[in-house]
Amino acid sequence: MNYNLLRFTLFLFVFASSNAFSQCPNSANIDSIDQPTCTNPTGIIYLSGLPSGPWTINSSPAGVTQSGSGSIAVIPGLIPGQSYTFTYSVTSPACTSNPTSSVIINSVPSVPNTPIAGGVTQPTCLTATGSVAISNLPSTGGWTLTATSATLVTTTITGIGSTVSFTGLPVGAYTFVLTLNSNGCSSSSSNQIFINPPIVPSAPIIGTITQPSCSVPTGSVALSGLPNQAWTITTSPGAISTPGTGNSTVLTGLIANTSFTFTVTNNVNSCVSLSSLPAQINSAPIIPPVPTATSVQPNCPVPSGTINISAPLGAYTYSIDGVLYQISPLFSGVPPGNYTVYVQDNSSGCISSNGPTVINALPIPPNITLLYVDSISCNGLSDGGAAVQVTSGGTSPFVYSWSPMGGTNDTVTNLPLGNYNIVVVDAAQCVVVQSFTIAQPSALTIFGSSTPIDCELGILGTVDVDVDGGEQPYLYTWNIPSVSTDSISNLDIGPYSVNVTDNNGCSIAYGTTIGIINDLLVNINPADTSINPGTSFVANAYSLGSDYVWTPIDGLSCTTCPNPVVSPDSSGIYYVSVSDDNGCQGSDSMVVTVKLLCGELYVPTIFSPNGIGPEANNKLWVFGKVACIKRFSFQIYDRWGEMVFESINILDGWDGNFKERPATSGNYVYKLSVLLYDDSIYNASGSLTLVR
Repeated sequence: MNYNLLRFTLFLFVFASSNAFSQCPNSANIDSIDQPTCTNPTGIIYLSGLPSGPWTINSSPAGVTQSGSGSIAVIPGLIPGQSYTFTYSVTSPACTSNPTSSVIINSVPSVPNTPIAGGVTQPTCLTATGSVAISNLPSTGGWTLTATSATLVTTTITGIGSTVSFTGLPVGAYTFVLTLNSNGCSSSSSNQIFINPPIVPSAPIIGTITQPSCSVPTGSVALSGLPNQAWTITTSPGAISTPGTGNSTVLTGLIANTSFTFTVTNNVNSCVSLSSLPAQINSAPIIPPVPTATSVQPNCPVPSGTINISAPLGAYTYSIDGVLYQISPLFSGVPPGNYTVYVQDNSSGCISSNGPTVINALPIPPNITLLYVDSISCNGLSDGGAAVQVTSGGTSPFVYSWSPMGGTNDTVTNLPLGNYNIVVVDAAQCVVVQSFTIAQPSALTIFGSSTPIDCELGILGTVDVDVDGGEQPYLYTWNIPSVSTDSISNLDIGPYSVNVTDNNGCSIAYGTTIGIINDLLVNINPADTSINPGTSFVANAYSLGSDYVWTPIDGLSCTTCPNPVVSPDSSGIYYVSVSDDNGCQGSDSMVVTVKLLCGELYVPTIFSPNGIGPEANNKLWVFGKVACIKRFSFQIYDRWGEMVFESINILDGWDGNFKERPATSGNYVYKLSVLLYDDSIYNASGSLTLVR
């Protein structure tokens, strides 16, 4: 073992132990912080929890060191914007504390801009206080504005926004300081403004008075001593207000024979002066009324004019040139020119005038032109028109006369076909005439044809129109949508119409109604039949229709089918009615006879009772079923009308004898009347020939 090395190591350990600080048991506490203010630009930290004995406090970052004793410490002078921690150390026992929590020192709060005192509204005689416009205030946050006068009287207002009007300021000199509500920082004092007391103007000073004259019937007064600001002068009597500026003015239009006084109001402060001395305006000389005159202008028949002064009339003289005056107010034969009318009062000599009165030059007849001549839009209407214009010359107003209809405007409407004149007469009685003609297009004509629904053939209806006249192309508008041709087909029963419009907008209409012709063809097979009682058969109805109705219903297997089974109890007539979707109808009937089938009665037209042939041929018989006959009557007449044979029994025949002698050969007539078993009557007649 190296004892020397061991002794050296122990020496270092003892030395280090005697010189190093140990860890203090507690770190200091941060009680509070005073951040920088407008008046104190650095921060202050308040610490507690320090040892009661001596200690030394150091900051991190370095730069702040403070020694002292006791459990609390105040550390000023902390730099704004810096983050700090603090430790303390003591010498007995020797130790260093852990750092405190981090503390950030805020930036120094900003001082607000100095307010700017701008436009001042001074007190007036109506308002005892003034106001001032303050600008350069913060655009955000609340503030307090303090006004301080030279006498140290202060007034404050609060608000927000970059401008404000500070009102209610008494007379004095003021400056303004702004304080921010958020941090209490105050600006420096603004510029100084002055609230001045209002000054009452002096009474106006009467100057030169101008009295009424022949040319001006009112007086005027020159006033001076007025305020060098905007003012209003009030004239009494009459309470007439006259505004103006400058220290002098002249008031005109003052009524004659009146004494006036004047006050002046300073418009800036509303202060009113005392009344001026009176100013007397004398009576005005008699001025004749302004003359009124009428003129008659030259016209085509009379080439000179006339001026007639209609007022005033009386003790006056008159002139139209201001040089030569006459008693009469009428001036005739006046050549063209501009004239001023004068009237002079005979007592005062004052003259009034009016003018100019113009006498026109010799009139030039008007030149006219027809602006347009509108032909009739559609044949037969009366919507033609024309317009005339005076293109040059003439003297307005113009009188228009259209003939033969008599219109009095420069346009005429609702004209029918024909020839016309327009007569224009101007104010100078000059007359011009122009002729024109109103034409019309050819008449629209329409011819229509239609075919009805042929129920028998099953063909639907058609409508066709033929249009002429007007101006092509034609537009066809049917009462059936989407059809624009001149014909339509496949039409059901009902009304149909078309409106045809030509290129001029003229129209013509045609209408028709599609009806039905021919009944539906209906045939019943068999048409008529006879059957024995208790039997039946099938009746077949043939038709293009779709709906069947049989009547009567008795003895039918169905009443709405085309082929019912017929089983009648008695004779009768059956009807079938057939219809289709187009409204077509048809019907047929069938006679059904329920009886014995007797067949027909037959009378031969020739016989020869000569005994040569069979025995049956030796007599003229009526052939028929005996069971079907209730009553029988048969007579034969010769050509002279004498009855040669009569029988009341079908079994009796004529043997060709008359009065037990052979009748002569030749022509005979017969008459047959039979009552059948069903009470029907059969009548027949005819001729027959007897041959020997």
